[in-house]
Amino acid sequence: MKKINYLTFIFTIIILTISLNVPSYSFELKNPADLLKKKGNSSGGEKFDFKNANTSLVKTFFESSNNYLQAQEFLLIAYGKNTEAAQVKEAIAYAKDSGVDDAKKMKNSIKVSTNASKAIESSMGDESFKLTAEGKVNYAKSLPFLLKGIKGTIRLRPETQAMVSNIQSNPMMALKELGGLSKVIPNVPKYISTLTNTSKLVITGAKAKKIEGSDSLDKAMNDLTL
Repeated sequence: MKKINYLTFIFTIIILTISLNVPSYSFELKNPADLLKKKGNSSGGEKFDFKNANTSLVKTFFESSNNYLQAQEFLLIAYGKNTEAAQVKEAIAYAKDSGVDDAKKMKNSIKVSTNASKAIESSMGDESFKLTAEGKVNYAKSLPFLLKGIKGTIRLRPETQAMVSNIQSNPMMALKELGGLSKVIPNVPKYISTLTNTSKLVITGAKAKKIEGSDSLDKAMNDLTL
């Protein structure tokens, strides 16, 4: 009996010695939902938040696009393209109609703005056409809106690149989350490229014609083309 008590005493001393020399660690139980959430956000398994990204992209797109369209309306008037200018004006009103689906509005804005860019470039390339005094006034009116459009495009470009990349990576999820916008958004990069080229031409033309306000566009244009 004494031998057993002696062994028990020695064993207790050993346990106490080990416990005093081993660093203590705290453990807490994890909520399974938190673990799943963490797993979903881990490298390689992160899910792109289409809905939140889409809300931001759509807002930025229309802020930029509506300013570009307004600039294009003035430029078309300056070059005597009144029919085209009227179409652009209608597109601006359509884009602001809250009762119309965003996908339809974005598709229409891209189409009308792209056609307006072609008409403007064609008019500016016509060396036989000379701007009137009134034409120069309308040209000058376009520049503040062009500047706002350029600034909006600087914000829009990275958002669009991220969205297009994720749409291409997961088209089914994109279609589910975005609906028709998943088909329209991939057209935005080409739209941005078209507007960038037209904006360069408009700014160069403004300087050559000594249009008031053209110098204020230099920095924004440089930022856009970086």
